[in-house]
Amino acid sequence: MRTFYIFNINKSFYNLMKNNPYHLFKTMEDIHNFEVQDVSVAYDLFKQIVSPFDKSKINNLIFKQCKDNDFYSKFHNVHRIQNKYLPEDSCLIVSSAFLLLESNILKPSFLSNLGNIQNLFVCDFKNKDYFWLNELVRL
Repeated sequence: MRTFYIFNINKSFYNLMKNNPYHLFKTMEDIHNFEVQDVSVAYDLFKQIVSPFDKSKINNLIFKQCKDNDFYSKFHNVHRIQNKYLPEDSCLIVSSAFLLLESNILKPSFLSNLGNIQNLFVCDFKNKDYFWLNELVRL
């Protein structure tokens, strides 16, 4: 099972890090792994790098693109694709801070649905994987 954290990187950090995503990944990983006593420092750093998501806009975008898919379901801010033929079991949770995507495949369908949104940075901290989403979609 893969767990992807999708962040909306603000434009100034995107311009600074677009050609060197490793440093951005390490920074996001450090924030992810901060100790509880350092949470205020982590939060301040996170707010400098990441822009909040418009949850309603993201939910509507995903719903419009997936509503005709027989394997798609939605409940509040949780989108799910359970395709037994591929097989794909993916769950996308929309929050204002980040999107959390859990899937049993390497390239879940939801990544293609989000591919037109600029400045999205995807991290899989457990597997040390990271990429700009717009570069993945072009492949």
